[in-house]
Amino acid sequence: MDQQLLILSALLVGFLLLLLLVFIKACINDARRRGKSPLLVCIAVFGFFPWGLIAWILFRPEPVHKSM
Repeated sequence: MDQQLLILSALLVGFLLLLLLVFIKACINDARRRGKSPLLVCIAVFGFFPWGLIAWILFRPEPVHKSM
C-alpha cells in the first residue's frame, strides 16, 4: 500500500511539473507576441499569482505585427 501511494504521488508531482512547464511556455510565447520581456512577464504572472495573472490578462498590450 505504501509503495502504491508513493507511485501515485510521484505521478501527480510529475503531472503538475509538466503542467507548469506548459503554462510557462504559453506565457513566454504570449509575451514575445506582444513585444514584452518574457522573463519579466513570467516573474509577474507566477511570482505574484494569482494577482499577477489577473493584471497581465487585463492590461496586456495588443500583439505587435512585424512587417517583413
